[in-house]
Amino acid sequence: MTNDRKKPKSHPDLQGRWWLSENQTNSIMPENLSKKSLPWSEEHDAYCYQHHIPPAAKILWQWLMRQGEIASEIEPDLSEFNAWVEKIRGKPYAHNYLKKIFEILVSCRVLQVIKQYSWKITKLLVRPLSWLNPPKKPQEKKLHNHNSSYNSQPSNDTNAEQGLNSSSNSITPTTAEFEELERQHEILTACAEYEIYFDPNKRTTRHLFEFDIEDVRLALKHFVKRGGHQEIRDSQAWLISCLRECYWQDEQLSLSGFIKTLKSWFPSNLPRDY
Repeated sequence: MTNDRKKPKSHPDLQGRWWLSENQTNSIMPENLSKKSLPWSEEHDAYCYQHHIPPAAKILWQWLMRQGEIASEIEPDLSEFNAWVEKIRGKPYAHNYLKKIFEILVSCRVLQVIKQYSWKITKLLVRPLSWLNPPKKPQEKKLHNHNSSYNSQPSNDTNAEQGLNSSSNSITPTTAEFEELERQHEILTACAEYEIYFDPNKRTTRHLFEFDIEDVRLALKHFVKRGGHQEIRDSQAWLISCLRECYWQDEQLSLSGFIKTLKSWFPSNLPRDY
């Protein structure tokens, strides 16, 4: 007896790239993964819409949610995700595009990278939606006596703002949190050696913590090479841009280097109808 069930099809977007719908993703998930229920809701879809998360990054987010408990350490291998995509899509994502959608989730605070082993293997946390959308801080009552004070528990919004970036609270951190604080402390002190001072409690400093200490040191050396504080006014913003764009890799090409690079970049075979 033949099996007449049709295989699910993927659908192209406006740019011609092929995506899988959420229903298709859930229905054809391998058995060992489909047993774990997906804690996905309309709020997740709203977050994707608000932060312009593309469908491919959304599917990666859902896949990572199935790899372990939310807000617990996991060490996913993106090559396994790409192998799963290839089974359904017919071909895997290009490595550069796979890296791009992973970086989108990091920049949107969906993922917190704890340790980077390689471009495809990392130790990370998938953040819960309650952390991504903390409740609004209740409006404080105005006191007639400005010198008076009262003890109150800090709001969830304050805790979310500080996150792992503040060690001033009295709560004993977990081993993973302490290791992350040590990593962030090393990055902050490395920047301070070059007189670039970041406040660990500020939301903007999170962008700095997205990068490894090795890349931060390379960016700091390039900061000096570009003239340091004498030539660069907003050193903090420049440093983060340098890390994102890898300025230190853009060495000045000589004529021979330019010709060699251009030759390897331009295709040697012309189209038949050209």
